[in-house]
Amino acid sequence: MSLLEIKQTLKHKLADTYEPIELNSIIAMLIEHVTGWDTLKQAMRKNDEIEETHVITINELADELITGKPIQYILGKTWFMGNEFLVNKSVLIPRPETEELVDWVIEYANIIQKPMQIIDIGTGSGCIAISLKRLLPSCTVTALDISEAALEVAKKNAEILNADIEWIQEDILKSNSLPLSYDIIVSNPPYIPFRETANMQVQVKKYEPSIALFVTNEDPLIFYKAIGRLGEKYLAPKGQLFFEIHHDQRKAILALFDEMGYHAEIRQDMYGKDRMLRASLKTSN
Repeated sequence: MSLLEIKQTLKHKLADTYEPIELNSIIAMLIEHVTGWDTLKQAMRKNDEIEETHVITINELADELITGKPIQYILGKTWFMGNEFLVNKSVLIPRPETEELVDWVIEYANIIQKPMQIIDIGTGSGCIAISLKRLLPSCTVTALDISEAALEVAKKNAEILNADIEWIQEDILKSNSLPLSYDIIVSNPPYIPFRETANMQVQVKKYEPSIALFVTNEDPLIFYKAIGRLGEKYLAPKGQLFFEIHHDQRKAILALFDEMGYHAEIRQDMYGKDRMLRASLKTSN
């Protein structure tokens, strides 16, 4: 089979599972993973015959895609801030919006211009902590997660990407202390109420770790409250909290941090949605 024929077959096979634009990207990723041909080479060699063993492997992986399993879990990797990260079912798949959160932290750090203590709470694959360490090498970065399995993935990523991170396994909801005082506390915590699962893609609700996504309907800001309370004790003078947030929680989360004694501001993501929050204690300004 030619590459063009394979792509046409895959589009027909997966048409009911993915939107056309997303599907084109997924097929390109799948073919590159198996053949080693990047997007440019695929365009140049669309009429070339593909090895039979490669065709078999591509079809086997496509069968997994039909079930809704994310392409990142099938390939075991994804890209974040220009680097390849290992991912599996134990960790959330990093999103572009989270890259914007990292960019905001970097923007702030470049203004401060000093070595800082940073902690990433709920690190998952380690994408935030590792990216910050690579982009801010003079800073000391700690990463915390409740999941031993997630930390195993994060440690592998740090080793591959040569990032020196201190690791902590702990349930932040049960924690009364942090090891140090921090200039930056950053987190992409669980924030999706369980009631929203009915409207979510099967790729997310069936395959990604619920512990990293969902919170109770009754207390959707529970992680922000816990981290905010720790910030009251463990933020260094003029220290900053950085969060990814649910796009529908602007009013509630601003009210929460105001009540807890913080100045807070919201930043929108590339899609114009309220997606990030930065906060500092009023007493430290």
